[in-house]
Amino acid sequence: MNKVLSWIVNLIPQEYRVGIAIKKVSYTVGKLAVAALAYGKMKALVGDNLTPDQLVQIQTTTAAIAAALLEGVHDWARLKYPNATWL
Repeated sequence: MNKVLSWIVNLIPQEYRVGIAIKKVSYTVGKLAVAALAYGKMKALVGDNLTPDQLVQIQTTTAAIAAALLEGVHDWARLKYPNATWL
């Protein structure tokens, strides 16, 4: 089984693997940061007036907006630096 997995991993070029990892980590960190900030801000603004479900909905919506912004920044970077293989 280990030989099969290493064979599959070797099919993917090294720069592609690193590039995908960088993108996934940056998107995840960005979404988590924005979601945490949104949760903290909403909690401070409305106090205990919202239910936990409502706070989670706001947090999820804000994280989706952040993901869209990160995609936009990624597209901009791809256009600005077309020869960067890790983008």
